[in-house]
Amino acid sequence: MKTMIVNRSKTLAAVAALCAGIAFAPNVLAQGSEQPATPAPAIEAPAVPDEKLNSFAVAFLEVEKIKQEYTQRLQQAGSEAEQQQIQNEAGQKMLQAVEATEGITVDEYNQIIQSAQADPDLAQRLSNAIGAANQ
Repeated sequence: MKTMIVNRSKTLAAVAALCAGIAFAPNVLAQGSEQPATPAPAIEAPAVPDEKLNSFAVAFLEVEKIKQEYTQRLQQAGSEAEQQQIQNEAGQKMLQAVEATEGITVDEYNQIIQSAQADPDLAQRLSNAIGAANQ
């Protein structure tokens, strides 16, 4: 059970960081940039089916709504403790948004973002899928 909580916490941090929630997890982004990202995404990026991208787009839009809501709250927070509470709550809601999206897991969501950062074609496909899901 404790391992599950630790893994969930790591996943939560990754979701928050990889959703461009820089205000929510700057340390995770810094750690992620030290990892070699080129080999794995180059191999896995072409294998992302359109159905998975569509699920990603739905989850991404939900995460972005949460990010916008909590960014405002974070800016208005008075203390560090309040900021930490807001960050934790936002991260949890982001995680739940991805988990609630049919057709994609949190790990797949994170992998797609990482792959898109290294693969311009995948990034374009993602952008198109997000645009279509937003309409």
